[in-house]
Amino acid sequence: MKEKVIFEGKKSFVPEGTHPKHGDGAMVLSFDRPDTELWTEENWLCADLRVDQYSDVRLTVALIDMDGRELKFDQETLPNVMIPFRVRIDEIWNRRFFLPVFPGSYKCHCNGLPMNPRDVKRIEFRVLPGKDFRGANLCRVYVSDTEPAGVKAEKPIIDEMGQLIGYEWPTKTHSFSEMEKRLRAEWEKAKTNDRPFPGRSAWGGFLDKRFEATGWFRVQHDGERWWMVDPDGYAFFSNGICYGTRMGEFGWYTGMEGFYEKAPTPDDPAYAEAFTHPRLIAEYVKRYGETNHSDDWMYNPARGNMIRIFGREWWEAWRQIATHRFHEWGINTTGVGIVNFIDERCEDFLRLSNLPYAVTLKRFPTTRHFIFRDFPDVFSEEYERNARVFAGNELKPHAGMRNMIGYFLHNEPEWMFQLDCNIAFELLVREEPLESRKHLTQWLRERYGAVGALNAAWGLRLPSFDRLLEPLPRDAAISDKGMEDLKEYEQILIDRFGGVPMEACRNVDPNHLCMGMRYSNLNTKVLMSCRAFDVLSFNCYSREPEARFELARPLDKPCLISEWHFGGSDNGLLRTALISAASQEERGKAYRRYLEHCAADKNCVGAHYFEYNNQTLLGRFDGEHMAHGVIDCCNLPYPAMAEAMKICSERLLELMEGRTEPYDGPIEYQKENW
Repeated sequence: MKEKVIFEGKKSFVPEGTHPKHGDGAMVLSFDRPDTELWTEENWLCADLRVDQYSDVRLTVALIDMDGRELKFDQETLPNVMIPFRVRIDEIWNRRFFLPVFPGSYKCHCNGLPMNPRDVKRIEFRVLPGKDFRGANLCRVYVSDTEPAGVKAEKPIIDEMGQLIGYEWPTKTHSFSEMEKRLRAEWEKAKTNDRPFPGRSAWGGFLDKRFEATGWFRVQHDGERWWMVDPDGYAFFSNGICYGTRMGEFGWYTGMEGFYEKAPTPDDPAYAEAFTHPRLIAEYVKRYGETNHSDDWMYNPARGNMIRIFGREWWEAWRQIATHRFHEWGINTTGVGIVNFIDERCEDFLRLSNLPYAVTLKRFPTTRHFIFRDFPDVFSEEYERNARVFAGNELKPHAGMRNMIGYFLHNEPEWMFQLDCNIAFELLVREEPLESRKHLTQWLRERYGAVGALNAAWGLRLPSFDRLLEPLPRDAAISDKGMEDLKEYEQILIDRFGGVPMEACRNVDPNHLCMGMRYSNLNTKVLMSCRAFDVLSFNCYSREPEARFELARPLDKPCLISEWHFGGSDNGLLRTALISAASQEERGKAYRRYLEHCAADKNCVGAHYFEYNNQTLLGRFDGEHMAHGVIDCCNLPYPAMAEAMKICSERLLELMEGRTEPYDGPIEYQKENW
């Protein structure tokens, strides 16, 4: 192993080093890029640091060029233990948003336009102080030709039920006997639940408002607002929970055994269903490949708890308890997500519970070469062929399911996370052979006629249009007019990105609603490309949804928020959520305000809360580790959330018809970086 040490010793991140432009109270340590032959794309930039506090660590490692332009790696890690940060230097090219996780790390994102490693001038380490912050130290910064080892546990932090050791909160479970007594009583009650959705249709629709029945879910405008309509013709609002068919989350186990106080082992046959490998999670393989920690073990404490209590009956107990809760709370949709596990028995859950559902299709069509991140070569024959395979494999099994509302083509495409990146410009500078470059060249040929006209408009000196079939240099000085053309062509690419797989899916299944891309956000870049979908879907993590609905208003299409949530600080995990309230009671109020304002909007036909389960203390397959669930790892619902769901469900029709006003009481929110 070869290393080049940039710094070794102990440097404290101190408040006096605050740089307000980097965030609320961000603390910064800066180093020059090392002058070493090890600074090459196949090697690693590494650092060892420790932050003591009662919340996860928010670390940003920024690479800065001589012009001050930044590319950032935003990493979340465990607190109160020495953590080895590491990233391969070739990630500077920003070929993906989600970077590989490793034991001890949580999510890591890449943000910024692609940068050549040789252009890096300075490296900055930034830490945001979290809850009960007690100090932060950087102990070592170096470049290595070998990936460093993972984190070492100093002591267990997770009890035998999957909860954080050493802290108390209102809903903490203190023994297995307490959990068993509660869940066995709830199962007995669930077994007698033979009346789903009291006062509603069999699908959870409103009996007081009816349209024509077609036998399938559909959408209709009644002259006043958009409605979803259930197969029997009743007005329907898709009041959903994502991953409602799942019992718990798998978190990292291999390399993290020392963090568990007491847990089953993967070789215990009684707990086989509580363990899995990352390679068996489709979204993990899509993001990180089949070889990156693919044979490591992951453990699901929530499943382990159910197995310990119910033995071989654990799954049926889980299904009936969950279904009873949904009916009681008025939840009429479960979202079948992209990362459902291979042994999740999702189809069995849907068949036995007969809940309406929306499915996110997996394995979106790709091509051998990408334009930027996961944006495929959309004008290639390969893309069309793979779209047909995608529709046949992913959608055809659901085509005859009357309780399926519709399908999302994709889930949060990674190219969308870098909004200042022009896909058409990336098409021109990519070195890989791309069929879409031929289409762009022909589009420009038809627009300008002669290459001289193109050169005059773009400020270039191309000998012919055919020069565009080869990559242009990344620093090519394209004029404002040229960038306007590329912005227009980018829209053509985005239209094609969604249009090809949508057409393939309609050929396989003409009856179910195509609900779009489940974009991570809604913005003007993708808005017009959504006009062909039956329903416009987007995730919306904010305190209120109104601004997104206003942005979508020009399309006048039915809208569905495919993800949203609130956390509450008194939960027992190291992270709350993307948007959090100051307590569970305030969280219930925030839930009410958000969902009731959705129902009151004339374009909104549904909102799916993300998600049913809390995530695990050590992070799911990609390191996400939030306490945003409706239930915790001991299968205990948060009372304030359950009550808020029931209240909202009872008010939905009145809100949609404008007969009552949405909740607008005061809400106390939590500090964002806690």
